Amino acid sequence: MAFVTENPPASRKLSWVFSLGFVLAVAIAWIVLFKLNEVIFTSMGVSKYISWVFLPAAIRMASVMVFEWLGVAGLFLGALYTSDPTQFNNFSEAIVLSGMSAFGPMLALLICTHFFNLPSSLSGLNLKQLTIFGLIGAVCNVIPHNLYFYFSDRMETPFAGVTPMFIGDVSGTLIMLYLIALILRVALPKR
Repeated sequence: MAFVTENPPASRKLSWVFSLGFVLAVAIAWIVLFKLNEVIFTSMGVSKYISWVFLPAAIRMASVMVFEWLGVAGLFLGALYTSDPTQFNNFSEAIVLSGMSAFGPMLALLICTHFFNLPSSLSGLNLKQLTIFGLIGAVCNVIPHNLYFYFSDRMETPFAGVTPMFIGDVSGTLIMLYLIALILRVALPKR
């Protein structure tokens, strides 16, 4: 006698395909925004990883809020690709930096949902709540990266890159949100 399962094999396979699609979509979005950031804001860069404007920061929180751990996986793959692992002495450094870029937003999401009792999805969030998510997300990215750069002798002090990286994350997020709002306003005019 065959057992009836809640998820038949075809459904599980389709779910796996969609999951992979979400991961790849987040990774591609990261890569595109990173490359766009390099083209537009190269002159504003403090280093390869610190810039006064960083457009990919916009998708960090959104991808984790929408796709949860699939978003983390996509961020990791996108960051790994853009970290140019061939420039490092070893591949492990690229993995560490990519991991910090990917897990920081999840940490921010957990902090915001636990300590501030904010919903874990984008639905129903007001401007104040989105701002809290954005600021906590920036902090959860900036602090680990700067500590890593300091302990790997890339910075003289552990906080040398905090201000430009924090401003870069916030400004990049604001620019992308403004562009999305503008596109939506043009594409979906009020009736």
